[in-house]
Amino acid sequence: MHQSWPPGTNYGLDVLGAGTRDESRGTEEQGQEKQGTRRIKDQVSLGKDIQSYRDLIVWQKAHQLAKKVLNITRQFPGTDEARIVKKQLIRAILSVPANIAEGYGGNTGAAYRNYLVIARRSLTESDYWLFLSLDVGYVNDSLYKEAIDLANETRAILTTIINKLGKTKAVK
Repeated sequence: MHQSWPPGTNYGLDVLGAGTRDESRGTEEQGQEKQGTRRIKDQVSLGKDIQSYRDLIVWQKAHQLAKKVLNITRQFPGTDEARIVKKQLIRAILSVPANIAEGYGGNTGAAYRNYLVIARRSLTESDYWLFLSLDVGYVNDSLYKEAIDLANETRAILTTIINKLGKTKAVK
C-alpha cells in the first residue's frame, strides 16, 4: 500500500509516481525535525534506497532534459547569433542537474532548498532560450514540445520538493 509522508498528505507526489520508501516511519511528530530533509529526498527515489544524487527522480529528469537539449542544439545553424543562443541555452540547462547534485551533496534543509531554487530558476531561463530558439526557427515544434514537456515535469517535481522543504525544519 502506498502511504504518503507526512501521513495524510501527498503533496502531488502520487501523481508524479513517487512515494515514500518506508511506510513504517511513524507519525509526523516522530522524528520530523531529525529526518525531514532525508524523507523528502526519499520521496523522489521511487522506493529505491538513495545512494547518490543519481537516485533522485528529479535529477534523472533534469539530466534527461539536459541530454535532450544538447541533442537539439546540435541542429542549430552556425551563425554568430545562433552560437550565442546555443551557448546560453547549454549553460542554463546544464545548471539544472548540476545544482540538484551539488545541493544533495551534504546539504540539508534551507541550504538544500536554495540549490533547488537555483535549479528551478535555471530551468526557467532554459525555458526562455528554448522558446527563443523555436521563435527564430532554430528548433522545430516537435522537438520544442518534447523538451518543454520534460522541463515542465522537472519543474513540477522541483517545486514540490522546494515547497515541502519550506515546511520542514532543517536537520541540525
